Amino acid sequence: MSSASSPAPSNATSADATPPLLDIRDLRLDFMKDGRALRAVDGVSLRLGAGEALCLVGESGCGKSVTALSIARLVPSPPARYAGGEIRVNGSDVLKMSPRELRAIRGGVVSYIFQEPGSSLNPVFRVGAQILESLKLHRPEAANEEEVLRLLRLVGIPAPESRLRDYPHQLSGGMQQRIMIAMALASHPRLLVADEPTTALDVTIQAQIIELLRELRRQIQMSLLLITHNLGIVGDLADRVAVMYAGQIVELAPSHTLLSRPLHPYTRALMNSVPKLKGQVGRLSAIPGNVPNLGSFPEGCRFHPRCPQARPDCSTQSTQLLEVEPSHWVRCPYWST
Repeated sequence: MSSASSPAPSNATSADATPPLLDIRDLRLDFMKDGRALRAVDGVSLRLGAGEALCLVGESGCGKSVTALSIARLVPSPPARYAGGEIRVNGSDVLKMSPRELRAIRGGVVSYIFQEPGSSLNPVFRVGAQILESLKLHRPEAANEEEVLRLLRLVGIPAPESRLRDYPHQLSGGMQQRIMIAMALASHPRLLVADEPTTALDVTIQAQIIELLRELRRQIQMSLLLITHNLGIVGDLADRVAVMYAGQIVELAPSHTLLSRPLHPYTRALMNSVPKLKGQVGRLSAIPGNVPNLGSFPEGCRFHPRCPQARPDCSTQSTQLLEVEPSHWVRCPYWST
């Protein structure tokens, strides 16, 4: 068993291998309030290789979206403060980039699909014009209606010739999300960050969007970072899964390993709260309490007030991320009990 104060858990590469597309090292991010630094992301380390899919899972308020937005330095500073660590994209540290360099990264290398497409799309512009704007910014040589139609077909929009002239309110939630995906793909990004892409969509449309992301990843060979609170939708979409709680990664493993053998009590609790489609149907299991607020994280293990396996020393003992098995990391000294 090995441990490290600031590991970069991943399917490790040798020194002479190609560096990962995304390499987050010991990222720490604070929000300033009344002169106090409230830590939202605390020592997060993640790697994502070319063509790889990673799912970042956790309840609302765990720091998933803040971590994802930090990749392109989209968290406003102030009120945020990048307190330490590195975010390397294509080998360059985003936290040291100039505004001009950041503009090249945003959209050109890293694209985002945000939550609730109805709020993200501009209601006064036709959807075709919004996709065309993205093309003009990042691929001006392809900024034409034919390319807009190609993108609409790529994401499965029926009758694209008429849909490109629709306003967002004329489209269903699933169609709006497909438009958002088309806009994100317009710049030919190497990394697509999908932040809760199925929020507020019904179950059938959720399945369609997840299947679309899976197919696009296969066709385009891009990397995918999927942010969600629902372990039930990751399935075989992700190569690896990272579980986040109170600003920290508490478990990281290959998806098939984590879904079949979760080791951290929080991961187990998340999985127990997912409805089962087979076997005896019983009452859903709920995690007691709430994610602690910024500035009021408990001492010791941050999950111990809600943990059914907590021991007396969990409230005082600092927990580190341990590699308990090859490529399987857990932030709990009692993972085997």
